[in-house]
Amino acid sequence: MTSSRWVRERRALTAVARGAAPADRYVEGGTLLNVYTGECYAANVAIKGERIAYVGESGEMVGPRTEVISARGRILCPGYVEPHSHPWNLVTPAGLARHVLPLGTTTIFADNLPVYELAGPRGFEAALRALARLPLKFYWTVRVHSQSRSQGEARRFPLGTLARLLDNPWVAAVGEITRWPEVLEGDRGLLARLALAVARRKRIEGHTAGASAEKLIGLAAGGIASCHEPITAQEALDRARAGIAVMLRQSSLRPDLKALLSALKDAPALASRLMLTMDGSGPAYVAEHGFVDHLVEIAIAEGVRPAEAYRMVTLNPASYYGLDHEIGGLAPGRFADVLFLHDLSDPRPERVIARGRVVAEGGRLVAKLPEPAWQDILSPEPQRLSRGPRLAPEDFSAPGRQPLPVIRLVSTVITRLEERRLAEGDLLAVLLDRQGRWICRGVVAGFARELDGLASTLSTDFQILVLGRDPSAMARAVNRLREIQGGIVVVEGGRVIYELALPLGGIMAAAPLPELAARERELQDLLKARGYPSHDLLFTLLFLTADFLPEVRLTARGVWDVKRRKVLSPSRPLSRRR
Repeated sequence: MTSSRWVRERRALTAVARGAAPADRYVEGGTLLNVYTGECYAANVAIKGERIAYVGESGEMVGPRTEVISARGRILCPGYVEPHSHPWNLVTPAGLARHVLPLGTTTIFADNLPVYELAGPRGFEAALRALARLPLKFYWTVRVHSQSRSQGEARRFPLGTLARLLDNPWVAAVGEITRWPEVLEGDRGLLARLALAVARRKRIEGHTAGASAEKLIGLAAGGIASCHEPITAQEALDRARAGIAVMLRQSSLRPDLKALLSALKDAPALASRLMLTMDGSGPAYVAEHGFVDHLVEIAIAEGVRPAEAYRMVTLNPASYYGLDHEIGGLAPGRFADVLFLHDLSDPRPERVIARGRVVAEGGRLVAKLPEPAWQDILSPEPQRLSRGPRLAPEDFSAPGRQPLPVIRLVSTVITRLEERRLAEGDLLAVLLDRQGRWICRGVVAGFARELDGLASTLSTDFQILVLGRDPSAMARAVNRLREIQGGIVVVEGGRVIYELALPLGGIMAAAPLPELAARERELQDLLKARGYPSHDLLFTLLFLTADFLPEVRLTARGVWDVKRRKVLSPSRPLSRRR
């Protein structure tokens, strides 16, 4: 915002506040939850444009054209803030916004990596501009490295480009740093990227899974400001004691919030710093449970005082990101994001005002949220899947070396290395470059032993992941995947038995969240019937290529030993036949 526009806006707000000009909207008769003081008291809220101009007892700013909205018998609460989100999980960010606005979430801090990797910095900036017009506000965290190392990474994340992105007022932080061992080791290249955020007084998001209490101290010294990865109350305390802001997670992958909240028993003052997050939950989980409202519900059920529970999803994240002058509370000058609650024990709102306008009533969206022109934003991407050679069964033969580095899934996303010969129940596993330049061959155990062939563009490195026991089915799945421009395809008995088209970059579709949730559940059930043992198939597919999780992964460089940082079986050029 320019200084002249800011002056005009503030003159308009102060005029309303002193009763010298009419408000656009006036919410009267409600009981206000003040997250700054923890009080509840009677107050009216006057709105001018997108912002709150006045909170108090006066009605002098009600003019003949002011829209008066009754809140009698209702509690007025700030809109909920999601501090750590990956809004590209099958559904588009706009599709997610349409679903969660009626549930009370009015601000999301979102990861930029997928659209940045698929469409480049200009594509991300185009997406940012398009989404900035929605009533739900998206602030962004900018990644400074990829999820999985590959050739050309330094060219994709140049310092000058990252600096430009971090200068954008809608960018709040450097995105989660999964390569925390390199921070601890003082890697100059990575620290130079983190310094870009520090110079702009922006946060550095951490991903410190597996770090001991001693290592967390070093990470805090290295600039890591927050972490959403604790899975026990003690791990939450370890981070908080090091000065790292803690985000407690309840997600489709890790529903840990109940256990994590027990940290408050030993450290009650921690409530002033805690934030709650859904992380990257899939559509099925959101459709069943809700969004940030679900987190508040759990916190209150676990004995957290309501005022503190609501502060964890409003003021705390706003303050952490240095944006409490814009969001996180019902006070003059802030965005007018107001929830009408029947009672503090029920966090699902009856009415939602976002950016000064009513956007939801009775759990239904009443505002229009246009979908960005993704085909233009991702303009080079639809062609990439069709550039490579057509795959044949021989492309999916087992790796030639013996013994093999077998990737054993021991949980939804954690793996263990087994060096042995191919055994019954193992699946052939292949990672393909989207443009047909290289192929990485491996073996996966513990996934779904009766799966003939599955191909997916849903992976953290955005290449093509193929799993199966039948090379012919695997080849057919990949070739069909290219025809539908990305998504997930399952082949059995020589025919396609499931396909989910994700034509937007191969990671999302412009469909309603409930519709995608149903397709996700269908896929989960189908794979379970074929031996998949875990609870979140999407995350298993996503993270088989994530080279920051233990213990072994499929990557562009080859089968990668994470701990020893070495290639166990290298990738090879892919034949160029058609």
